[in-house]
Amino acid sequence: MGRHGTSGPAAGPRGGRVAALVVLACLSAGCAEEPAPPRAPLRIGVHGDPSSLDPHLQSEVIAQWVLGNVYDTLVAFDVNMGLEPWLAERWENPSERVVRFHLRAGVSFHDGRPLTAADVAFSLERARRHPRSRSASALVGIEEVRVVDARTLELHTAAHYPILLNKLAFLHVVPAGSPEEIDRPVGTGPYRLTSYEPGRRAVLEAYAEHWRGAPAAPRVEYWFVSDPGARLERLLAGELDLAGDVAPGDVARLEETPGFRVLSRSGLVVTYLQVNPAAPPFSDPRVRRALDLALDREALVRETLRGHGLPVGQMVSPNVYGYAPELAPPPPDRDEARRLLAAAGHGGGLELILELREGQGSPEPIRRQLAEVGVRLALVERPWSEMYPRLQSGVVPFYLGGWVCTSGDASDFLDMKAHSHDPERGYGASNSNRYSDPLLDALVEQAGTMRMEARLEVLKRALRMLAGEHVFIPLYTPSDLYGAREDLRWTPRQDGRIYAFEMERTP
Repeated sequence: MGRHGTSGPAAGPRGGRVAALVVLACLSAGCAEEPAPPRAPLRIGVHGDPSSLDPHLQSEVIAQWVLGNVYDTLVAFDVNMGLEPWLAERWENPSERVVRFHLRAGVSFHDGRPLTAADVAFSLERARRHPRSRSASALVGIEEVRVVDARTLELHTAAHYPILLNKLAFLHVVPAGSPEEIDRPVGTGPYRLTSYEPGRRAVLEAYAEHWRGAPAAPRVEYWFVSDPGARLERLLAGELDLAGDVAPGDVARLEETPGFRVLSRSGLVVTYLQVNPAAPPFSDPRVRRALDLALDREALVRETLRGHGLPVGQMVSPNVYGYAPELAPPPPDRDEARRLLAAAGHGGGLELILELREGQGSPEPIRRQLAEVGVRLALVERPWSEMYPRLQSGVVPFYLGGWVCTSGDASDFLDMKAHSHDPERGYGASNSNRYSDPLLDALVEQAGTMRMEARLEVLKRALRMLAGEHVFIPLYTPSDLYGAREDLRWTPRQDGRIYAFEMERTP
């Protein structure tokens, strides 16, 4: 078979006559056209499996990637983080504290039920009030949800809340009356979840009745492969169409392999160290500052990322609103780090356990750098299905992880992770080290109600205050790296989300 599917003999005059006779014979005999062979599913390799299939009871990226194909939101971000209408076809502000949404007509859930304003109201209240919600921090500005009619609802805020639409871009709409914990998702999204095998894969089937039309791939499989090297091998073996989180050290190999390509984009992730400030030795601020000063972030970017990223001195990336350019990464000062450790009673060194997700990236450069000031690390890697529950239960004293401000606003980090754990009001839903500072809390809450120009300075102040506490030690913001087959058409998103409905194979 040639490159374009032609073969030698059939291209000549005799081949053309035979082809014509076959067509005539079929027409006279009523031959049925032979059906096209079924298309192989679109296969995506990611670093772990969802911690939950309930869209409101988790805030981690894998679940959001998978469930983002199953559920829709009122508004959504495009690949460049521009807001666009989704389930809400339009909206207006009758007053400064009210947003009125008008829903699309003809939208239905996968079980055939029509979408109504009551479903949206139920979803918002469930995300705000559920005792185990991980979505409440995104909705802290909402005071009341009011259904006007079947296709209209209003959101009333306690004060001016300029980033409400950004936050709603991640509020998945579920049917009214959904159970206490959703384990069989029913959404209005472009795909239905038809199979989920924990630790292995999730299978999605296209929903032909989706309001935007059926997605390009009829069937999608998300494969959960924690080791980046194993993901790459499966991609190169033809078992995957896309591999997420390509290790920087594998970029050159992938670029040199015919039939594959590397996709890269500067994103929103910050890789960081997190300590529990209530747990010794981290309860001593001198120890926390010593860890910060022992680290050479420029060297970490060279060694760990192979240059595919930037060092940072704050918990948001340069692509996030609220980023403070003046908050530069601190230069390493290992003499001062040793002095601080000695003053804290650890002149003979310190032994610590650092926990991280399998495939998080090479922690060896961090271990070597900390060893230079007498800090000896024992590394404990856990699968994400084990790591995430440990984090949320607050039992991890020292952690290497990544945080992403999914709405592109620093309040995602400040509201959800830095604010004191306050489930009654929705703050601190992801506060896994139980850090608490009333002064920081006041700044965070103040930023939520200010005009955009004024709140920028308050966000920066909050990030500066937090940097001085060293309970979160930012390291770098990596580029998002993906490996893809050449025939996959997909543009990486600014927010790093991997949605199958945005992908298509080229002929």
